[in-house]
Amino acid sequence: MTMDIGIFLPIAKGGFIMSRNVPPTWPTWALNRDVTLKCEKMGFEFALSMVKFRGFGGETDYWDHALDSFTLMAALAPITTKIKLIPSVTLLSIHPAVAARMAATIEAICPGRFGLNIVSGWYKDEFNQMGLWPGDEHFIKRYDYADEYVSILRELWSTGRSNFKGQYFTMNEAEIKPIPTTNISLVCAGQSERGVKFTAEKGDRNFIIAGGNIHDIEDDIKKIRAITSSLQTQAAKMGRKCGTIGLFNIIAADTEDAAMKRFDHIVAGADEGAIRTLVGQAELDKSDGMSASLKKKSMFMGLPTLVGSHVTIAKYLDRIYDEAKVDATMFAFPDFVNDLDSFGVNILPKLESRWTKH
Repeated sequence: MTMDIGIFLPIAKGGFIMSRNVPPTWPTWALNRDVTLKCEKMGFEFALSMVKFRGFGGETDYWDHALDSFTLMAALAPITTKIKLIPSVTLLSIHPAVAARMAATIEAICPGRFGLNIVSGWYKDEFNQMGLWPGDEHFIKRYDYADEYVSILRELWSTGRSNFKGQYFTMNEAEIKPIPTTNISLVCAGQSERGVKFTAEKGDRNFIIAGGNIHDIEDDIKKIRAITSSLQTQAAKMGRKCGTIGLFNIIAADTEDAAMKRFDHIVAGADEGAIRTLVGQAELDKSDGMSASLKKKSMFMGLPTLVGSHVTIAKYLDRIYDEAKVDATMFAFPDFVNDLDSFGVNILPKLESRWTKH
């Protein structure tokens, strides 16, 4: 098995960096289409799109403009041939029976190339604006809610019918027909102990928010390996297999100095207003979860950010794959057009993990 690679699509304004000193990254259909097709041509295995119903404002209108995840992937399905498409679903916004049918419809367009990213929901105002926030107890109970949600998805996809009865959902001979003809894999982003347990029980892959210290890779390997080992051990006890996806922002250049100058320029343009809003929302979540990484006033959305030369970044990714035992890596860039081209020319050919098996 070699390392899979994926793209974190620029579905919302500003991409994944809160700075005035990056391209504005307007989330147009044309941009997301072109990025996906370019990644498919380069051999990327998957494209994942997040879902966001409310941004964080600031000078850059960060994430205030966004496309819909499901319909974007439905549009990409018939114009792609190899790359796997993974939209995201926020569990508070779409009923599981509706999400199951939507997913089955897109799977019919691209059988064998469709997955779903499960988002339990932490951004209170995002749901409050629509009257969908169930109360702050959701911060603690969200994986119980997600457990029922995914149970219904799996039941409908496998049998076409559900009579599930739980604390949050009641199905009364709910049906979807036709059912998917190929497996729909589930991606999660559980960072807490409860989140990892949920992925081990219900998911297929877990993308992790760890690492990024490119000049202390030994520490990164230790941290990421601990997360992957915990997930795999728990899954094995249930007779399941789960993989992990390392998620990284990449700020690269020909030399270390040039990359650091790029990084410093981006940091100098930090959108402090958007960052304050983000941190304020993240601090409402008192649980130990993914939003913990957003409480650190990170202008990089909590994503580990690799800053270095093309050679250094390629070596880092190879070691993370080989020694930390991730199954895949997924990337975001300051400039989704030019940086992706540079990645294809300067980093991708150097990744030994793309052709060397574990």
